[in-house]
Amino acid sequence: MPLFVIGIKDKEPEQAERVKKHITIEILLNIIIGQSSNLYKELYNSGQMYSVPSLDYEFAKNYAHILITGQAKNPEQILEKFQKEVEKIKQNGINEQDFNRYKKMIYGSYVKEYDEVGSICRMFLADFFKGINSFDYIEEINTINIDYAKQILEEVFKKENTIISIIS
Repeated sequence: MPLFVIGIKDKEPEQAERVKKHITIEILLNIIIGQSSNLYKELYNSGQMYSVPSLDYEFAKNYAHILITGQAKNPEQILEKFQKEVEKIKQNGINEQDFNRYKKMIYGSYVKEYDEVGSICRMFLADFFKGINSFDYIEEINTINIDYAKQILEEVFKKENTIISIIS
């Protein structure tokens, strides 16, 4: 089954906005194509996708991008359905219950990262090179609201900044 990576180019986030934007994009990705999203359920139930895609937002000095990685029978169809789902959410708005549920889920995953010494070391080291204090994620998540998420959805999830790479 082909492997694919959907990439969405972004601009480097401002230093003060890095953590907030990162968390918001994680929330949005889970709403759009996360494990309990409508799109993923549709793709899984129709046999187009067999495993949950990996969802990542990476940034550093001079670059930022979203990566959605997975396996699918027809990756081009996955991209098309992903883009349709993004447009649908842009037009209809973000479901507030989903937004709050994913926000809590992500908060829990951040807290859980402090359970293992290896995770703590990896997290602090990676964040150090990004110029971030790792504890900022726990504090910043409370400042994120649905209006900010709508703004990021419009600014970042653009069709013209999206590409797919497929390994058959």
